[in-house]
Amino acid sequence: MSSAIPAPSTTTPSTTAPTQCRRTFLAAAVGTAAGIGLLAGGLSPATAHAAEATTASGTVAEKSAEQAAERTYSSPVPAGAGAPTSVFGPRGDSFHLGTDYGVATGTPITAVTDGEVLRVETGKKVGDTSPSSALKHHTGNGVVVKHGEIGGDEMYSYYGHLSEVDVKPGDKVKAGSVVGKAGNTGNSTGPHLHFGVMVNSDEPNGAKWTSATNTGFIDPHDWLKRKGVNAGSDAPVTP
Repeated sequence: MSSAIPAPSTTTPSTTAPTQCRRTFLAAAVGTAAGIGLLAGGLSPATAHAAEATTASGTVAEKSAEQAAERTYSSPVPAGAGAPTSVFGPRGDSFHLGTDYGVATGTPITAVTDGEVLRVETGKKVGDTSPSSALKHHTGNGVVVKHGEIGGDEMYSYYGHLSEVDVKPGDKVKAGSVVGKAGNTGNSTGPHLHFGVMVNSDEPNGAKWTSATNTGFIDPHDWLKRKGVNAGSDAPVTP
């Protein structure tokens, strides 16, 4: 994954009282357009929107029975975290493959929907960008969660730069479950969460989504918005 060095957060937490926001969707109702929330480089908005209307298996009608089950979505950061400090997309001479939320070290980071912990990275320090067998990436301590099939695609979420990892591979998590604490480990210049969403790939060292492969990173903040969650404003749900 190619990711530029995130800037330190200058976001001032909102004084608005946190309001928990539980968002439950029927996959059959939202379809793939809501299911993967694409922002693909090189595609016009109209083309990207059209691409979202087609699933990996062909049509919305071909979804499996599991996709018809209710699924709850949640913000990965507490209410009051504010707007992203660095968004998905071009950043300088690189492409930022996630969304950064400026939160203090020790802030609880929560799963955005139900899934199973696939991989974790622990023991990294600030400035330690060396790859490892767990995560071939430079975001320090991190967690990859497998969410299964959503909108016709296998979906994964990624939480990086953590100061603490509170889960292990194989753990089942619910929307709103704490997976770790925010930090400043790895290639980082200030405490924040690097949050990523991957389509049909569980590798954080990947690339942005393309229509040719239907694989890669999509805009995670936009993906959650399509599920009815405004990350950084809405409070995480109670698992």
